[in-house]
Order: sequence, then C-alpha cells, then structure tokens
Amino acid sequence: MRRGINIRKKKQVLIKETNKKALKIISILIMLLIICFITYFSFFQDISIKNKLEKDSMDFSELNEYIPFSIKEIILFSSATAKADSINQQLALDISQYCDIGIYLNKVQDENLFISSLYIDNIIISSPEIGTPYLYKKNISDLGKCSFDENNIINDTLSFNIISIDTDLNYNNYELYNNGTTPISLGFYNKNIKIGFFPNNSEIFYNGTLLKQALIPLTSLNCNISFRINILTNSNEHYICNVNFDIPFEDDNGLIYDTGYITKEFNSSQVNKFIRLK
Repeated sequence: MRRGINIRKKKQVLIKETNKKALKIISILIMLLIICFITYFSFFQDISIKNKLEKDSMDFSELNEYIPFSIKEIILFSSATAKADSINQQLALDISQYCDIGIYLNKVQDENLFISSLYIDNIIISSPEIGTPYLYKKNISDLGKCSFDENNIINDTLSFNIISIDTDLNYNNYELYNNGTTPISLGFYNKNIKIGFFPNNSEIFYNGTLLKQALIPLTSLNCNISFRINILTNSNEHYICNVNFDIPFEDDNGLIYDTGYITKEFNSSQVNKFIRLK
C-alpha cells in the first residue's frame, strides 16, 4: 500500500517537472517569436524609412534644380535718435537706436511666373544688454529715416500686398511688384537704450554720435535678427529663404560713434538662398 502511494507521488513530481519544462520551453519560444517579430518589423521599418528619405531627397533635389528667386543684396542703414523733453529746465533725451533694412531681389526672368504672395515669419530677435528691440513695418520711401511707429510692430508675420507691374505703387500700403523688383523694407528699433540723458554739449546731433556722448558701449547693443521670407507663385509653388544678420555699428568709414551713420551692403546670394518646398 505504502509502495503504491510512493509511486503516485513520484508520478506527480514527474508530471510537475515536465509541466515546468514545457512551460519554460513555451516561454522561450514565445520570447523568440517576439524578438523575431520586433527584428522583422524594425528591419522593414528601417527600409521603409530609408526609402522614404531617399524619395524625399530625390523629390527635393528635383524641385530645386531651378530656383527663379534670389537675393541681389541686403542694405542696412544704422543710426540713433532721441526723444527730447525738458526736466527742471534742462534738456533730457531718451535715446534709441535703429537700423533700416532693405532686401533687394533679382528680377524674375520667367515671364510666365509671378509672385502671388510674399510674407515673412519665424522672426527671432536676440536680446541686447540694454533697450527693448522691435522689428516693424517700414515704408519704402522712409528707408534711411527714423520713422518708428508702435502700431507697425511685427509680432509674428508680415504679409506684403502684391500688385501688378502695370500699377503705381502706394508706399503706404506696403506694396511689392509681382516680378520681385520692389525692395522688401523693414525697420529695427531698439527703444530707450538710455532714458533721461542730460547732454553737456550745446550742439546735439540726433544720430549715432549720441551713443558716444551718452557713454553707451556698442557691445551692449549687439543684436542678431533672423526671419524667413516666403514666396508663393501663381503656379502654387512655395519658396523660402532664411535671412540672418547682426545690427552693424561700423563700416568702411568708421564707427557709428564718430560718423553718426553706418551703411552696410552685402551680397547674400551665397549665404541666404531660396529653396523650393513644393
């Protein structure tokens, strides 16, 4: 009787061990299947991504074989100005610095291609040590003049009005000809870099020499501006160009401290290139 009980116990132990081995083998097989599936999926996903990237690269290259738009030059005109007031019968100046921006495009050579829309976006202005910088809409006829108006501050996007070359430009409407021959005009204004400055000199020039009189270090005004020009055409093509530059305080004639005005001209066709998105 006792022998029969022992045999049954041995059989139960063997069955349990067999079940454990079976479960272990099944678990290993399941893990192998999962690994194989993940490897298979990742492999074909990598191939799919690679093929898509290659296709997108080829499509992008084909789109950019011919670019009808290019920047001829960018002209920056930098100076300073001040708002005058009287405090205790003394002349007090709130000094600001400004820079006018003129972006000239090359004329579109294709007679069947026209600009249907032009706007700038992705505006980034680095923070100078002093002052409050703005980018604002600038009338083309006011380039080279300080004409800052807080109502014209550009927050996110600025769209220009596109007109036919057969139409007269209305400078107050920020219009551009559809063949790209009108410069894109913008204004930079760093407001109140020094408030309540009392000049000692009897003769005051409202230009960059104020910065020297007020002992404002030019390094404290260093500022970089970047934005993107977007052009849409009558063929529903979309071109973009990223523009990036520093506000200048020196040219071939010297520092803004001494000359009062700085004019910086540079051909940016090699740096700021248009690319086609669609």
